Amino acid sequence: MKTKTIFDINSKTISNGFQKAFDALRSSKLKVSASTGKVYLHISLLWAIVIGIIFPVSLIGLLVLTVCLKLTLSIEQDVQQPTGSNRIIELQ
Repeated sequence: MKTKTIFDINSKTISNGFQKAFDALRSSKLKVSASTGKVYLHISLLWAIVIGIIFPVSLIGLLVLTVCLKLTLSIEQDVQQPTGSNRIIELQ
């Protein structure tokens, strides 16, 4: 038996896609820390992208400092816990 997967592209699916992407950017944080655990920068990923677009020299400077000072760049995202009706099944 064959199954079909149909993808409809309309204004609702496109706007939902942009909304999900924007929500993922808003819930993500950029963190710059040292190996000792000291945090130097902890901002929203959306703000980091805006700053990188407006001031590209700051992005290059951050990358150079990361390599020279052995800093750690990480992106952290807050994950919503599923409600009672949504269950996650783990396969082992």
